[in-house]
Order: sequence, then C-alpha cells, then structure tokens
Amino acid sequence: MKIVVGLLVVIVLLVGGILSLPFLVDLNQYQDRYKPLIEEALNRKVQLQDIRLTIWPRLGARVAGFTVLDDPSFRSGPFASLTSLDVGVKLMPLLSRKVEIEEITLRDPVITVIKNAAGILNVSTVGPASGTTTPPTEPGAPPPPAGDPLQALALLAVDRVSIDGGQLTYRDLSASPAAEYQVQNLELSLKSVHLGETPTIHVGATVQPYNLPVTLDGGFGPLVQALEIKRYDLALGLGRIAITVQGSLTGGKLNVTLSAPSISTADIPIALPLTKPVQIKHLRVAATAPYPFRQGIPAMELAEVTDLGLAVVMGGSSLNVKGTVLGGHAKIALTAPSVNTADLPVDTGLKHPVDVKNLEVNADLKGQDARLTNLSFQLFDGQAKALGGMSMGSATPPFNGKVTLQGLQLGPALAAVSPDSTVSVSGTAAMDIAVAGRGFSMPDLTKTLEGPGHVEVKDGRIEGVSLMQEAVTLLKVVGLSVENAKATAFSAMESDFVIKQGVVTVAKLLLDSHDFQATGQGTVGFDQALNLAVNLNLSQTVSQKIAGSSPIARLALKDGRLKLPLLITGTVQNPSYGLDMKGLTGKAQEQVQEKLKGAVEGLLKGTTAPADLKKEGQDLLKGLLGK
Repeated sequence: MKIVVGLLVVIVLLVGGILSLPFLVDLNQYQDRYKPLIEEALNRKVQLQDIRLTIWPRLGARVAGFTVLDDPSFRSGPFASLTSLDVGVKLMPLLSRKVEIEEITLRDPVITVIKNAAGILNVSTVGPASGTTTPPTEPGAPPPPAGDPLQALALLAVDRVSIDGGQLTYRDLSASPAAEYQVQNLELSLKSVHLGETPTIHVGATVQPYNLPVTLDGGFGPLVQALEIKRYDLALGLGRIAITVQGSLTGGKLNVTLSAPSISTADIPIALPLTKPVQIKHLRVAATAPYPFRQGIPAMELAEVTDLGLAVVMGGSSLNVKGTVLGGHAKIALTAPSVNTADLPVDTGLKHPVDVKNLEVNADLKGQDARLTNLSFQLFDGQAKALGGMSMGSATPPFNGKVTLQGLQLGPALAAVSPDSTVSVSGTAAMDIAVAGRGFSMPDLTKTLEGPGHVEVKDGRIEGVSLMQEAVTLLKVVGLSVENAKATAFSAMESDFVIKQGVVTVAKLLLDSHDFQATGQGTVGFDQALNLAVNLNLSQTVSQKIAGSSPIARLALKDGRLKLPLLITGTVQNPSYGLDMKGLTGKAQEQVQEKLKGAVEGLLKGTTAPADLKKEGQDLLKGLLGK
C-alpha cells in the first residue's frame, strides 16, 4: 500500500512538474540571442510579445504577438503579423534527444504587400541588406540552403503545417485611383512534409472585392533536398470555375499543363466588354519555363506555350482556337465552319443576323507588333480576304491593312446594315482597299484613316433613286414617261476612291445603264454628306425625246446625244439633285457658236441664203431663251 501511495505521489509530482514547466521555463531569455539574427535575415525590425513552452495539446513552443515591421520608406505599420506561432514536437524522439516537429500552426497571419507610386513592392526589400557577406562554412560542411521556399520546405520535416484565419492585402498606390485587393479567411493545410514523401495541400480563401471563393487541393512530390518536384497534381477552384493543374519541376525547368472542361465568362469575377456570356470549353494549355523565373524580361518570353487549344462557344456558333508561343513569338489560328452574328457577344451594328461561313484567322504577335497574316470568310455569297498589322503599346495604336471582296451580293449586305434606308444598292460587288490609321474610335478614324480603293458592281439597281427621272424633272420635260421611275438599273458601276481625314474622295465614277452612261467625281463624308458632280450621257433615243420638249436641252445636243451635268448633294439617306446650269448653258452656247459658225461659212460660200440665215438665227434665240 505504501508503494502504491508512493507511486501516486511520484506521478502527481511528475505531472505537476510537467504542467508547471511553462511557468518555470522562460524562453523569452533567448530573444536577445535570436531576435537580431531574424531581423538581419529579414532586413526588418521584429517584435515578439512572448515565447512560452506548451504542454497541451502537444509539447512544443508558442510565439505570441509576432510582428515584422514594414520598410520605413513605405510606411510605419506592420508588414506581417500573426496572433501566435505554435510549434509542436513529438515526445518519444525528444526522450532520445531528437527533435522531430509534428505540427506548425500560424494563427491569424496578416500580410500587407504595397506597391508604391514608383511601382516598387515592399517585398522587394525583404531579405539580407545589400553588402552583407555570408560567413564561410567549414570544409566539408553542407552548403547553406539556397533560400528557395521549396528547398526550405523539403528540409522542414514536419507532419502538418497549417494556417488558420489568415489575410493577405495587396495595395497598389501606382494606379489611379489606388486599388486594393484582399485574400480573406485564408486556410491552409499541408501534410506529410518529409523528404521522400508526397505532401498534400488544401487552401481555401475568399478574394475581395470580388467575393470570389478560391480553393486549391492536391499533392506534389516526392520532396527532395534539391529544387525539384517530379510531379504535382492540383485542382484549382475559382468560384464555379474548375481548373486542373499538372506538371513537374525538374532540371531547372517548370512544366505545367492547365485544363478545364468548361468555363463561362459569367463566372469570371471581372467585368468583360461582352453583351452575353461565352462558354470556353476543352481548354488545354501546355507550357514550360526556366525556374527560378527570369527577371526583367517580357511576359511573352517568360514561358513557351507548346500547345494551346480551346473552343469558344457562343449560342449555336463555335470557334476553334489553337496556338503556340515559342521564343516570344505567339501564333494563333482560329477556324469556324459557320458563325451567326446573332450569337456574337458584342454589338455588331447589324439589324438582321448574318451567317459568316468558313471563317479562318491566322495571327502573329511578337513584342509590340501584331500581324493578321490571314483572314478569310464567305459572306453574302461572296469571298472576303484581309491581312494587316498593328503596333500595340499606345492608346491609339497605328495599324494598316488590305481587304479584298469578290462576288459579294450588295443588296442583302446593305439590308443587314440599314434595312430602313430609303436608298439601297443591289448587285454583285468586288472591292480592293488598302488603309492605314491610328486608333479605332470614330474620332480617331475620322482623323487618321487613309488609303486608296477600287469598287465594282455588276448587274445592279439603285433602289429609291432614278437618275433619269431626276433629269426629266429638273428639265421640266412634259409627257415623257421613264421606265423604273423609282430605281436606276445598271449593268456596271465602277469607281476609284481615296479615304483621307473622314472624306471618301471619288476620283472616277463610271455607271453604265440602258438609257445613259454616267461619269462623275466628288466626295462622300464619314457623316454621309454628299457632294458629287455627275454627267449623264443619255442615249440617242432618250436625248431626242427630251430635246423635243426642252429647248435648252435641244441646244445642248451634240452628235444626237444629250449630256446633262447633275449636282448631287445632301446625304446618302436623303440625296438632293440639281442641274449644273452653268455647265448646261455653256454646252448650249458651244452648240450655238458651232451652228452660227457653220451658217456664216455657208453664207460666204453661197450655200446658205440670207433668209435661211435669218431663220436659223431666230430658232437659235428661241431655243436659247426658251421662247
């Protein structure tokens, strides 16, 4: 009985001694020794409230009130802080004088990353100050760790690392206005962190201001002392978006493959300039990059994308995209058998849906230069082809391009753009145009767009305009009926033009109709303002009919044909017509002069009698004066 009581007393004393260890052992005495080393390593001032030994729930140590102050050039507040850092060790190895860490827990860590107005991050000054030297190592001693997080993790040897209730804030003071983003409610669980094992990871957080839940689950390893991971397999969740990330990190090369079965732009937490959601399906991106990442190089040269593939699904239309990025040179190919403009997530300006068939796009991007090497599609029974280039990096990027159209049915095309127009043109059109400019807004295009072009239209009609009717009306011809009084049919229309400073200058306009041929020149503004001078060279039959009812028109006859100078002003939607009276009377005067000259010559030669000369003079005056 005494032995039992003695054992109980010993156990009680032992338990009491163990429970009193946190109060008897003062670990704060080691602050003065290790705190300067931590400050030197971080190049930051460090504050520690308390360091205590812990017995429950596991043997270890707790650092309370750990704070790393920020660089004074950024601010005077903390750069990082946490409520407590708990380190738990295994008891049995400790009895054999071996320290094996069982768990590390960071509670409520708060980190603030700041980019100042000069674009410098406060994390860039974390680490040993420049000019410090590394103390020499003993011969044969292992080299110090390279400082890479992966290497440090491999050497950590711990069963579990966790973060509970963390927050990461990123504040960009270089933006206008200043922007701030936060990763809130950060939870991290890292298990089996030992050499030769494959750790598993779980991360959960919420990104503000988007209120976007983010998760990361998977594994990576096995861990080795070198900076290598033979394989990692992670599942990334961004709200409703699920992405699989797989790859390896071996031989100083990071290999990564991203894949996602379906991504909706409606689930992306940033505003996109789209009028309706778009589905991205069968996404696959395979890339390689040297690790550690190279600094100070363009993003296009940071990694090589050996395979890029996805399908952009818009309603009933689908675009297949493939591409690569090699040596900083990106190549993209886009194909689609058919795309209906009603499915497009942008405002096309078309009043009626249009089917674009056999779409093919090939584009290159290197540095700031983007080139469209091929764009081809079928539209309105015609074939369109284009190529061009653009230099990016400015608010109004310069560009140039060439467009060729063949066999385009002009009537349906114009009806899709402006179905309510009072004037429309039909026919089979062909066009070549080469342009250059800067920017893509209408003010920029009005100011900078320029280039020559040529257009032809075969077997067409101008609905809503009858040039013959306008001519008959202006000449006040009575009793002459005009076929197609509200349309102008033509077998061919052709024009050369030049675009410059918001004006299309028509250098040559030819129009061949049954009753006339027309030639002209003038301008058409981007604001649809018209200023055209057109000469109608009427057929002999029509000329004789008009001349029989219009004295001034009769005097303008030459070789049995009438040439009427028309002035077309107003707008494309509401044109106005007028006779160039100066030109018309000039032609009449020429005819009078020729007839007088012929009559005088006939009088001198004796072939014309004085009475006949008098009669011809009276007829000329009547015709000229309209009496």
